[in-house]
Amino acid sequence: HIQICKTLSCKIMGEPEITEHICSRLGIHPGETTEDGKFTVTLVECLGSCGTAPMMQIGFDYYEDLTPEKCDEILDKLD
Repeated sequence: HIQICKTLSCKIMGEPEITEHICSRLGIHPGETTEDGKFTVTLVECLGSCGTAPMMQIGFDYYEDLTPEKCDEILDKLD
């Protein structure tokens, strides 16, 4: 479950680009699950990591200061 923070700090620091990149790579939109059931992407309210925005949470792990390249590295490890 990929939870992408959509609150103001993350939005200003690049959340829309991160969301678009992850969803495009997975072939889904926020609120959907991949056909294989492996990934669900959800946009969520503040996860309390405003100083390291944009960020997402997968399981119990926080991933901060995201770029599209960092997202690819994270997703590659989960595939």
